[in-house]
Amino acid sequence: MIVLPPGSPPVIGVTQRSYENAVAQTISLATRGRTPGENTIQVAFFTAADLPDSTGVEGNLLKLPGIDDFAVAQDMEERLPGVAMSPSAVFVQNKYGPFGYAFGRGPGGEACLYAWQRIADGDSIFRPKSGAVSVRMRICDPKASEAVLLRLAYEYSLNASLRRSGWNPAGNAPAPAPELGKAGAPIYPMLQAPDAPAPRRVARPRPARAPQAETDRSHDPQPVPDRPLEGYPTVPPPPTP
Repeated sequence: MIVLPPGSPPVIGVTQRSYENAVAQTISLATRGRTPGENTIQVAFFTAADLPDSTGVEGNLLKLPGIDDFAVAQDMEERLPGVAMSPSAVFVQNKYGPFGYAFGRGPGGEACLYAWQRIADGDSIFRPKSGAVSVRMRICDPKASEAVLLRLAYEYSLNASLRRSGWNPAGNAPAPAPELGKAGAPIYPMLQAPDAPAPRRVARPRPARAPQAETDRSHDPQPVPDRPLEGYPTVPPPPTP
């Protein structure tokens, strides 16, 4: 019921359970590192039926998980035992609305993220309930950073819906910008950064040729004598043919 952005940990299994008022899934992700527990995403789609007030499951009804500090801390302690998690005080929001998260380091130093979100379209007594979606995300990765793990909470997408009249917890899509299609409001394309110019090839200077030393005249060949040398026998010339 949830799709993660490209580059996320691969999904290795999905467990689904149906209730009278909800459909819940536990999406198991590839887990590595020494932190106890499993990387999972727990998502539940709630109908507009009345929810039980007590904790846990009564009969075949599922209680909507709380988002108060105590409920979140209890859930984190169960899914990340022994890991000191620090809830973020910064307001964050994805395409479905505000969400909360906490970050910490596991025993092996790996980054751990726990994120939670409740998606509901402002039910009131003047209109029927439109349902709700609960998301809990627990991910540890020794090769990731806080920003990389937080990207999963920003970019996940709901990939299903309930066949129930009026079920629309995320609300309608936002209206287009008011200046769209009107005169006097030019819209320019988003220009990409210009490509970096190719590096200029600089010709290597040719190495200077070493000056040639003057010829050693002491090694010049001796001239051939034009007369017999004294003390050596005279060799007669070959006969004339």
